[in-house]
Amino acid sequence: MAQNQQQGQQTLVNTFPTPPPFYKYFTSKNLARVAQVKDQESHATTGEGTQTSLTAKILDLPPELRYLIPPEPPVDGVYRNFGQTCNINAPLPSLSDLPNPVEQLYPSPPSSPSTSASWTFDRALYLKKISRSILLNFLELIGILATNPDEYEAKTDNLNTLFTNAHQLINEYRPHQARESLILMMEESIEGKRKEVEEVRLMKGKVEKLMGDLGNKRVENGSAINGVSEESIVGKRRQERQAAAWDALEEELGSD
Repeated sequence: MAQNQQQGQQTLVNTFPTPPPFYKYFTSKNLARVAQVKDQESHATTGEGTQTSLTAKILDLPPELRYLIPPEPPVDGVYRNFGQTCNINAPLPSLSDLPNPVEQLYPSPPSSPSTSASWTFDRALYLKKISRSILLNFLELIGILATNPDEYEAKTDNLNTLFTNAHQLINEYRPHQARESLILMMEESIEGKRKEVEEVRLMKGKVEKLMGDLGNKRVENGSAINGVSEESIVGKRRQERQAAAWDALEEELGSD
C-alpha cells in the first residue's frame, strides 16, 4: 500500500516536465553582461550586424551567456518547433489534409473562376454558430456524464470537430490580421510625421512674427530722412530674403 502511494505521488510530481537546465542562466547579472558585450560589438558594427556578429561568435562567449543570445531568423522560412519541422511559407492545410481528417462544417469556395469572383463568405457568422454549438454540446456532455458516462465519446468527438473548425476559421484570418496590423503601423507613422511637420510650421509662424516685430521696432527707432531711413531699407531687404528662405522650406516640407 505504501509503495502504491509513493508511485502515485511520483506520478503527480512528474505530470509536467521540469524546466530546461539552462533557465538558471537567465539572471540580471548575465543579462547585464550580454548588454555589455552587445555594446562592445556595436562599436565595430551597426544595425542588424550586431546580432549577426554575436551569433557568429557565440562559441567564444562563456557557457552561461550562450543561451541568452537568440538564434537568427530562418532565412528560408524553415524552423524546428518541439522536434517538428515547420515552414512559415507553407499554405494553411485544409481540414481534409490534416493527419486526422476532420469534417468541415462551413462551405468551401466554388471551384469555378466565374462564380468564385462574386462569392463571399461570412466567417464571423459561422464562428458564432460554431460557438453556440460548442456550448450546447458541452452542456449535453455534462448531462451524459451525470447519467451515463460510458457514452461520452461521441460528444467529445463532436466537440473536437467543432473546435478544429473554429481554429481553422480563425487561422484563415491571420493574413488579414497581419495586413491590418501593417496598415495600422503605417498610419501611425504617417500621423506622427504630420504632427512633426505641423509643429515645424507653427514654429515657423512664431519666428516670422518675432522677426516682423523686430523689423517694425527697428523702423520705428530709426532716423527717417525724406520719409525712408537706410536702416528700414536694409531691414526690409533682410526680411524679404528670410521670407524667401521660409517659403522654400515650407515648399520642401509640403512635398514630403
